[in-house]
Amino acid sequence: EDLVQRFLSVKCDVIGVQEVLGVNTAAAEAALQPLVDRLRKVANRKYQIRVSPPAEGGMTVGFLVAEDRAIIGSTLSYARVELPKLVAKQRPRLFSRAPLEVQLLVRSRGGEATKTVSIVNFHLKSKRGGQGDPTGLEWETYRMEMAEAMRRIVEVRHQKAFASSESILLLLGDRNSNFDVASARILEGSLTLANFQNAGGCRLSKRGVPICQVGEENPKRLFSVLTSNQSVQSLPGTFVYKGEFSWLDDILMPSESLSYAWQSSTSEGRYESGVVYEPKQASDHAMIWVKLNWDAE
Repeated sequence: EDLVQRFLSVKCDVIGVQEVLGVNTAAAEAALQPLVDRLRKVANRKYQIRVSPPAEGGMTVGFLVAEDRAIIGSTLSYARVELPKLVAKQRPRLFSRAPLEVQLLVRSRGGEATKTVSIVNFHLKSKRGGQGDPTGLEWETYRMEMAEAMRRIVEVRHQKAFASSESILLLLGDRNSNFDVASARILEGSLTLANFQNAGGCRLSKRGVPICQVGEENPKRLFSVLTSNQSVQSLPGTFVYKGEFSWLDDILMPSESLSYAWQSSTSEGRYESGVVYEPKQASDHAMIWVKLNWDAE
């Protein structure tokens, strides 16, 4: 009920969820059914459920999509993607929890214009069990490989979204790392995994923050609609541990899609996005959101 209260507070049409538990896809979908039932009872709206196949610890990610706002065109799990390697001799690895991509057909509020909205929901490796990481970086190098894989995939699959505003692309979820560490920088594209390999000019601090030579940084490919939002920057973050806040959760879009998240057609840099902290008992993470809007074309 506390989760549903959060969803209703910003009138969520599409909800990305992480830490869904289930031994298989059917069990994970069943775990989300009480949320769907409650939303239908309280908001009188029907939501469809989609999940990625559960992996590590029987945990996965998924979507709840309101039937009155979007048609699900297709879904794709990244469960079988082999990650790029930071060190050539290491064993091949997969995503610890497979990202799930959903493509939606969404009409404008006036009903005249239809857009394809592609959303990738991710949940990168947590720092839990970090004492088992031989690098001493609480699995940050693993998250770096996941971030590189995910950015490469969307750059290839969604070339149109990086070239024009014809379609809309969002990546959302839990990085399990703050916005200033290497995995976050790799996901946005300002650095790549190659920057940290043998011929690269970057290394990691003890906290996983990149320390790079001059000229290593690239133009960003994905931009946060939260940490770059002027009205959200003053907020402390989305997760607190031992009294310290971090921005673990984020929503990112290519520059070509950003205008759809502006508060108005002239409000560049001011996004219709935010963070919901209440009720606190709903989750140990705050809920993040963005509102997209477009006129008939």
